[in-house]
Amino acid sequence: MAGILVTVGMGPWVFDRLIRAVEPLCAYHDVFVQTGASPVVPSCPHARWVPLDEMQRRLSDADIVITHAGSTVRLVQRLGRVPIVVARRRSLAETGSDRQEHFLRSEEQAGRVRAVWDASTLPDAVASHTAAAAGLLESRPLPAAISDEALTAALDRVSRRLLGFPGRP
Repeated sequence: MAGILVTVGMGPWVFDRLIRAVEPLCAYHDVFVQTGASPVVPSCPHARWVPLDEMQRRLSDADIVITHAGSTVRLVQRLGRVPIVVARRRSLAETGSDRQEHFLRSEEQAGRVRAVWDASTLPDAVASHTAAAAGLLESRPLPAAISDEALTAALDRVSRRLLGFPGRP
């Protein structure tokens, strides 16, 4: 029985399609679902919103993380793991743009995620995830995490360059 964390993010958009697709997993796995703005109530343990410190703990403790194609993808990757990702779709009124679909395609091509394009196949993706993730990590290792200081310095450099401020590039 795998420990699975499902998160749909903290924004205002509902992601009922993903929450409904998780339902079959609740009978066979230890699943926790962060449901966000969705009115759908899964049969497994859930909460609408999860504080950051609790979310970080849950991300670290989960055997498998299933998420939308947002910032949680990077959080999981920084833990040296491969998330299962389902993109919100503008065509289904799950978001206001196609950004998540574009991001997921890019991450899938780079071999850094398990993309699920048809939510009905989510149970199959979970069943094969351990072996598939190991293969992805072996063939395309994720970049090493950087320190907060190095990230801040890099963002400062990019910001100065974009804003045209003098100083070191």
